[in-house]
Amino acid sequence: MMIDLFLIDDHDYLNQGITVAFDNQDYKINVVGSSTSGEDALEQLKQIDVDVVLLDIVMPEMNGITCCKLIKEQFPGIKIIAFTGELDPKLLLKMWLQNVDAILVKTCGTDELASIIKSVCKGKREIGKGVPYFFDYVGNDFGDIPKLTPAELEVLKLLGLGLSRNEVAIELNRSKYTIEFHCKNLYIKFNTNRIHTVLAEARRARIIK
Repeated sequence: MMIDLFLIDDHDYLNQGITVAFDNQDYKINVVGSSTSGEDALEQLKQIDVDVVLLDIVMPEMNGITCCKLIKEQFPGIKIIAFTGELDPKLLLKMWLQNVDAILVKTCGTDELASIIKSVCKGKREIGKGVPYFFDYVGNDFGDIPKLTPAELEVLKLLGLGLSRNEVAIELNRSKYTIEFHCKNLYIKFNTNRIHTVLAEARRARIIK
């Protein structure tokens, strides 16, 4: 089954390059359109069927954060991947809190891009290789959400997918005692002794899906 992809980037040469890259039908990804502005993209999306939007964050006039919010409101079935060369953690966090489905750096390869596109279509939320850790800013500028370490975030994400602690240990190739240690820290940071509460609060904060 082909995935219909729409590209939004103010640098049209990037749109053209991705279109050419996915000419290879082995990827099963079809570029159905592109735009160099958020305003134009919103109009085009009314006319065509799209599964995934690849969206630049920093653009003139309407930026990617605003565009993401409007696409989610007007076309809730479309998955959105932030595709960016801007790696400011605060900016990435603002994008994440708009419920973007994935964040990916523009220097990624076609194989990684294709993998992330397919993953978000299955309902997963992804952070690509090379994306700097940005959850340190949660709790500073964005309310009372606790700061999490990369390891805690990794464990939390897998628990949110329904894995048991033993399964998380196997998935991450860590001992069960290490996973227990991270879970205890999560309990402390979320001020609870129930994992269901941790997961509920993390979902409320859109840290996990």
